[in-house]
Order: sequence, then C-alpha cells, then structure tokens
Amino acid sequence: MKVYAEVSLNGIPETTTESDVDKQGETNPTWSFVAGYTVSEAAVQLPGVNLVVKLLCKRTIGDKLIGEVKIPLKNLFDTAYESAEQDKIRSYDVEGTPNGVLNISYSFGEKMAVVPDPAPRQPSSSGQKIVQGLGLGLGVLGLKED
Repeated sequence: MKVYAEVSLNGIPETTTESDVDKQGETNPTWSFVAGYTVSEAAVQLPGVNLVVKLLCKRTIGDKLIGEVKIPLKNLFDTAYESAEQDKIRSYDVEGTPNGVLNISYSFGEKMAVVPDPAPRQPSSSGQKIVQGLGLGLGVLGLKED
C-alpha cells in the first residue's frame, strides 16, 4: 500500500493539504508532515468545526479512501493546555478500518491579530475577515493497523 494523508478543515478544498506518499510502511505508514492553519478564536469554540484527516491509497486507477478521522477543533483546543508539553500527541480510531489508529501531534500557537489587506487584489473566497486568530500546527504521525 502507498498511503498518504489529506488534511482539511471540515473537508473544505481550499484548506486541504496532502502529505507525501509513504511507500515503505505498507499497513503501518508514517509521515513527517505538518499542516498549519490560522483559525478564528470563535471557530475553535464552535461545535461542528472539524479537522478532517482522510487516509488514501495512491493507485494508478484512482486513489482509494482507506479511512477517515474527524477531530473537533474544540476538543483539541480544550485539551491543548492540560500539560506543559509543547506538542500534544493524540490517537484516534480510523473510520472505515477495523483496527486503524491515527496518531497526531498538535499544538496551538499564541493569539495573533490578522489584519486584512485594505486593498485586496482578489476578493476573499469566504468573504470573511479574521480579526483574531490562533495558529494550529498539526503533525500527522502515522496509521497503525494491528
């Protein structure tokens, strides 16, 4: 199996980032892959805002979905400051696999002000202006199937 991870916020294509394909791990792939997002403080507190990790198998006849993990941002944020560790490691069951477990490392950065360009060259695709944001760094560590 040649597995890669596709990470997004709620499956929105503009937020999607892909890892490299793990060509050696077979059913236990690992990646050194970082996805970074700036999200509004309000979005972190809303239910229904998820970090979505899809695990796909690279194939010449079309990639195949192996499984998926939906992680509520609120849960990540609420547990982010429980200990002094900079990066948190969490494990999640992978929907679509009988024994798949996805391990991620994540951290939230400091609050920051994001000032929109007063004269944007192109209109924003969402039409929203983020006034305050939190940086979210995510490292997808790998999938383990027993």
